[in-house]
Amino acid sequence: MRRLYGTARILALLLISATAVPALGAGVILTTPDRRAIPMLVSTGRSTSEYGTGVIVGPNTVLTAAHVTPADKVEVRLLDATVTGRIVCRDRIEDAAVITAPLPRGTPYYRISFRIPAVGETIRVGGYPNRHWKTTQGRITHIIASAILSGHRVYSPMLVFEPAVYQGASGSPVLDSSGRVVGIFVASNQESNYSIAFPNKASLRACGKYVR
Repeated sequence: MRRLYGTARILALLLISATAVPALGAGVILTTPDRRAIPMLVSTGRSTSEYGTGVIVGPNTVLTAAHVTPADKVEVRLLDATVTGRIVCRDRIEDAAVITAPLPRGTPYYRISFRIPAVGETIRVGGYPNRHWKTTQGRITHIIASAILSGHRVYSPMLVFEPAVYQGASGSPVLDSSGRVVGIFVASNQESNYSIAFPNKASLRACGKYVR
């Protein structure tokens, strides 16, 4: 999880359950946080392993944050299988990465949206903070144009939402009220209890052709 500087107001978090909507073809389209299509990711370097979260957004396609995938290959841990994925696109500035992986046939997935949610909208997040599955509900509090992430100023639209999501959940999908992925969580301020996500409209400018 990237270090973030700033402040924001606080609201409570709620745990939520998951549902699914039937879809044509293999698998189903999911609309709430569901471990079947939100895998843990493990990227092993020369001396350490990075743990994060990804979201399945199509056949053999996983979307995540670039900073949790320093290596070109990544372990995708599903509920009933573990497969090796390969990075096909990475945008380090807006912290996005697209992985292609041989996912089991019938693996559920999420639709993505390129709209930017409005302030006040409810969002839901599912991921693996501290390597444990957790779902969180919150709301968008601000849309900002820049922030300091990992000590560097980044100029790009970003979603500020509450509450803070913890380390290990980087790359988690941010779902809107329709269950579409509208952004990817990249950083949080635990002291002030808020989080930052890049909306797909910004983060997928370089990698969008791999998930459309």
